[in-house]
Amino acid sequence: MDTGNILTSLILCGLMGLLGQGVRAAVGLKNSMGLPQAATQQATFSAAYFSLSLMIGFIAGVLAGLSIGFANLADMKVLLSIAAAGYAGADFIENTFSIVIPGGAAQQKGSVAPPETTAAAADGGGFLLQTLSAHTAALDSSVKALTTLVGSPSGPTTTLPPFDAALHSVAPNLNTQTWVPALSTGFSQFNIASTKRIAAAVGQFLVEAGDSFGEIVENLTYTHASRLVQIFPNEFPNEAAATPYLNNPEALGNKVYANKLGNGDEASGDGYRFRGRGLIQLTGRSEYAEFGATVGMTAEQAATYCETPAGAAISGCWYLSSRGCLPYADTWNITKITLLVNGKAMVGYNQRLAFLNAMLKALGG
Repeated sequence: MDTGNILTSLILCGLMGLLGQGVRAAVGLKNSMGLPQAATQQATFSAAYFSLSLMIGFIAGVLAGLSIGFANLADMKVLLSIAAAGYAGADFIENTFSIVIPGGAAQQKGSVAPPETTAAAADGGGFLLQTLSAHTAALDSSVKALTTLVGSPSGPTTTLPPFDAALHSVAPNLNTQTWVPALSTGFSQFNIASTKRIAAAVGQFLVEAGDSFGEIVENLTYTHASRLVQIFPNEFPNEAAATPYLNNPEALGNKVYANKLGNGDEASGDGYRFRGRGLIQLTGRSEYAEFGATVGMTAEQAATYCETPAGAAISGCWYLSSRGCLPYADTWNITKITLLVNGKAMVGYNQRLAFLNAMLKALGG
């Protein structure tokens, strides 16, 4: 897809999000008109509210479009899902404004403040904090439901070509009875339905998790200090510093992943708890929390889920979709996909290329 088409697709997604949130903002704006505010105050607030809502809707639409992939924009159901993203985004603005600005009447001389405002003043703002937390929790639930909807577009694009025989020919050590159903679920949910997308995904998975998918949990058991110095030079400047962490995976994980990727400090245990898992190794509390939001789980639950075939496959497919890899599969830009998956090191690039080319050929592509 060239730059012009990408820009056109982004604008379309933004406009659909703007449309969805515009509907929601209009409802909130109509309600706000009933407040006994001064005309100037009401007009200023309404204009600011409406403009901010439309801007958030546009951004939500763009993000939803990126997560789905531009190849699906001809599907009306997908466009409606993007509009729904814009609609859901307005809830937080509307509810937050209702808390921060409870009503102009309560602030006018001689007016009686609403009970909730009085309660807030009495407890030093605790009530407002509780109310905002409740609104935020409601928004979180809406976003999770919406993400599931957006991540699982229905329609002809989710019909998968048979790939079990091709997978077996490329990775004979892989247990296809276990992994084909798990992969099928992930492919369908995240619209990895074309031969190019399937081949690109499998090629990355077979390097990230091994050619039998036997490495879906990061192995932090090291036996040589020199290797630790090579892999984690920032944490271990010399072999003496690395030696205490040999054959001690939990201590090592807590050391090398502390205070990064959303993890707490070394004592928190987050480093080992949120070590790499899945067919594309999700790593760190932040990434597990992000994935968990799409499947209705906490970060801790998502980490455990990724140790199962279903969780490993779905998380890998989610990663490819959420990080914008799939459009590059359509244009067969394997270098860009590998960069997004593995970073600048691009470890095993030639092996990835061999796997995915073999998979594409086996699929008849």
